[in-house]
Amino acid sequence: MKRLIYSFVILFAFNGCKEEGRIDFIDDQASAPTPVEIKNVKNISGGAIITYDIPSDHNLLGVKAVYVRNGKTVETKGSLYVDTLIVEGFGNTNEQEIELFSIGRNEKLSSPVSVKISPLAPPVQLVKFDLEAGFGGVVVGLDENKTNADLSIVLLADTMGNGKYVDMQTFHTKSGKIKFSRRGLKIQPSKFGLYLRDRWNNVSDTIYRELTPIEEVKIPSDLFRNAALPTDYFLTAEGNTGYRLEQLWLGADASDNAFYASSHSAPMPQWFTIDLGRRVSISRIQKWPRPEYELYSSTAPRTFEVWGSEAPNPNGSFDDSWFLIGEFEQFKPSGYGEGREVGPVTDEDKDYWYNRTEFDVIPTAKAPDPYRPVTHLRIRVTSTFQTYGTETNRSQIIIAQLAFWGQLK
Repeated sequence: MKRLIYSFVILFAFNGCKEEGRIDFIDDQASAPTPVEIKNVKNISGGAIITYDIPSDHNLLGVKAVYVRNGKTVETKGSLYVDTLIVEGFGNTNEQEIELFSIGRNEKLSSPVSVKISPLAPPVQLVKFDLEAGFGGVVVGLDENKTNADLSIVLLADTMGNGKYVDMQTFHTKSGKIKFSRRGLKIQPSKFGLYLRDRWNNVSDTIYRELTPIEEVKIPSDLFRNAALPTDYFLTAEGNTGYRLEQLWLGADASDNAFYASSHSAPMPQWFTIDLGRRVSISRIQKWPRPEYELYSSTAPRTFEVWGSEAPNPNGSFDDSWFLIGEFEQFKPSGYGEGREVGPVTDEDKDYWYNRTEFDVIPTAKAPDPYRPVTHLRIRVTSTFQTYGTETNRSQIIIAQLAFWGQLK
């Protein structure tokens, strides 16, 4: 008998330790939860932040706001652990009525609490944008997107000359200030349009421009050579000739495993000079990384400068014989973090890194006349992804290929 009782106790203990699925008891008969009490409304661009007191109700699951946006009834929900809801996506500054409901665990709703909001102007009305002629096409630009809103920039063109505009290309960005180029267009007067659209399909007014793209060609590399000025740094990793500077423009003539790689722990910043062998002006620069490596990391250049000269000082100094063409940073379509950290890398980032990285030359305060003719280019790498934001002043640099576009003079 004792043995039987002992066995039963063990069996009970064993079964009692088995992990069971969670069972939440929901009382369908419970009454609807207590309504919220509105504490504050802060109007923001395209919406409002609504703060409320959370009801002390054991049956409370959360809170939701119900409102009409662009002709459709939509909802925004929050859990019982937050006392704020953001309603957004309004395309104008008209007064809007928002209804808030407490949600019970049994899905019953409290009686509504109504609140009025007056959204500030939405991003599509606030952000300045423009369109201008560029090399090989047009340049689309946002001046200041202080809202950091996720916007689409829609480029239109009257392709048939009949006054009917069709979508040509759509650019997407959250950046505060950015320019995009659409190239491959005919060098003739053409009519274009441009407008902004947000993710709720609110749109700005459309601006129209008649522009003539500027002729642009790829600068032939047949006469390129390493100028090898005294202050230049172009020592290769392990002294391997497969990593020499000339690999930057050999392109298809180079072996699959050939690229430029400076020696390990080289001083930063470091620069090299290319004799172009002809007189040109530069409109953009294309860069290719080592295949399948340095994805927004390691020894790839993150920031660099491009300088131009028609008669560089043979002592290699940065004197008046050089002028600044531009300062550049590797673009990342999904953007860098608040602290400029790389952050997650998306498929779009990866595609841009390996296939579409380029840098447009545009006039700036530091480079007011970047299209002046040059015979020599000096690439000054100021940081790699390895050294950016650190006090490290030594790094290897690896670049697979460079190409330059502009005009022959």
